[in-house]
Amino acid sequence: MASDLLNVGTQSVMTAQRQLNTTGHNISNANTEGYSRQSVIQGTNMPRQFGGQNYGMGVHVENVRRSWDQFAVNELNSSTTEFNKRSDTELNLEELTSLLSSEASTKIPENLNEWFDAVKTLTQNPNDLGARKVVLEKADLITRSMNNFYEVVRQQAANTNKKLDVAVERMNQIAVEIRDIHRLMMRTPGPHNDLMDTHEKLVKELSEYTKVTVTKRENNEGFNVHIGNGHTLVSGTEASKLTMVHGSPDANQRQLALVEGKGVKVITDKGINGRLSSLFKMRDELVPFVQDELGRVSTSMAYEVNNLQAHGLDMRGDVGALMFTDVNSDAMQKSRVIQDKHSDADLRVEIEDISLLQGGDYSLRYDGSDYTLIKPNGDTMILEPRSYDDKLVFDGLAIDVREPPRAGEKLIIRPVRNGAEQLQLMINDPEQIAAQSYESSATFERGEASFKVVNAGDLKEFQVLVSPKGDQFAVLDMKGNVILKPQAYPPEGAVTVYPPEGMLKENGEPATEATSFILTAGAVADDRFAANLVRSEGDNGNLLKMQDIGTDKKLNAGSSTLIDVYHDLNTEMGLKKSTSERLTDVARLEKESAEERIASISGVNLDEEAANMMRFQQAYMASSRVMQAANDTFNTILQLR
Repeated sequence: MASDLLNVGTQSVMTAQRQLNTTGHNISNANTEGYSRQSVIQGTNMPRQFGGQNYGMGVHVENVRRSWDQFAVNELNSSTTEFNKRSDTELNLEELTSLLSSEASTKIPENLNEWFDAVKTLTQNPNDLGARKVVLEKADLITRSMNNFYEVVRQQAANTNKKLDVAVERMNQIAVEIRDIHRLMMRTPGPHNDLMDTHEKLVKELSEYTKVTVTKRENNEGFNVHIGNGHTLVSGTEASKLTMVHGSPDANQRQLALVEGKGVKVITDKGINGRLSSLFKMRDELVPFVQDELGRVSTSMAYEVNNLQAHGLDMRGDVGALMFTDVNSDAMQKSRVIQDKHSDADLRVEIEDISLLQGGDYSLRYDGSDYTLIKPNGDTMILEPRSYDDKLVFDGLAIDVREPPRAGEKLIIRPVRNGAEQLQLMINDPEQIAAQSYESSATFERGEASFKVVNAGDLKEFQVLVSPKGDQFAVLDMKGNVILKPQAYPPEGAVTVYPPEGMLKENGEPATEATSFILTAGAVADDRFAANLVRSEGDNGNLLKMQDIGTDKKLNAGSSTLIDVYHDLNTEMGLKKSTSERLTDVARLEKESAEERIASISGVNLDEEAANMMRFQQAYMASSRVMQAANDTFNTILQLR
């Protein structure tokens, strides 16, 4: 019996000692991030039978348990993911709104207004070379401010790509650390309380970057860690690697990918959440939105001014030259199409109506017979070739398919993304400003055709008539005499018209220099286009139209001016930022609530641990007395004779 008593006391002392050790461990790690409180679970030893009765044999330690709740941990990880997504998005919007309120940004509407003021001044004296120089100087300021601010915004996209690289590198490091934790668990017997704390701390850090799901493997072979919509980053004792790969069809729009053996699987940013989601949103939505709105203002400005220049006469009596970059030049049209580097497709995108012009990415897919277009807002439509020129028309744009893409190939159409970067001043001679309009009041058009004079020759007044059937056109003088016999409509390229035989110039010399014009498809029967190329001293008709560009509501389907669009950009970004702040506050409260729940379950209460320390110390001392009693009893037995 003395030996049984000694065994009971010994196990009781050892149990109390382990409880004291665990309590001390809790107290030591009270301020350790991610630490979960531990407690010793003790159990009663199997009893022994003596004389038909069962006698207890003391206590033993069954387990050292972590205070842990899987649902609370999952809630914390998901709220951490959401909070980091919202807070990073708020910071990104803060950067963009700061840029839009910077001096570089505010100069843009100021320069536009100054240009319109300069044009207004020039209308009062169209032949004043000094006033003409001011118009060109102000135009140059517009191009410089647009170019400079575009570059500032573009740099934000470059910085975001660098942040993505840093984030992916850290995620790979976390994956390796989790893998090493799993390997250590496999090599050592459990329970792995402290290792599990480290494991959950790493998973929580990983959840800052993306949505994380952890599943337990069979036969205690560690865990699987999935990111996003189920992509396996860590599988037991093996870790995959994340990387950034070139996008398709836009190689510069790099995508997240998972390296699997010798292959690479692209992970879409849909469902990825966390900081990665905010970075992709910054690069693929917020920055492009600012670039597109800048591009809309720049492209519309260039389109309108160049169109008036092309329909006016300068001080020399010549047709006005382009003042800004030609938005419909071959190079500009081709730059709006983004395609894979191995693609043989050849498409051109022409801007036809700035009132319908929108920003964003249009996705165009060809299935071998039909072209399917997905608009930036998600709407899908099948594009049908236009009847008179086979172009694909939508939202003020016309696609000229010169070489169709492969069946199944996807292309991206970006109408105005680089408009602010490409805006340049094309003339430096003030005499080339076309103050006079050559459009005649005799013009009568109902169709969609465009008419403009390319070269003003000796034929100063004429009209172009479309036949009643709409399949021919002829050139007549203003009295109705035929100058150019009926030709097939629409003409291919520029039409050249020579003065009638016997026609004389103002100086009495024979008129021989040809006049040429361009007439596009789209006219209807009996349309008339008339031109008056007689130079008129002091005519300011074209300047008045240029001045009206600043107040004409031609954008957003006729509801906004150029400057309205720019101001709306500032307003829109401010609203996005305000909304983001509210969403961040909500996410912060949810995260704090999850942290409080974790703290209530897994946190160390020093008052409680101090009480436990005293309780276990008393148990230890009492158990020692049991051992002392067993020792005294055993000595008494030995002294019996």
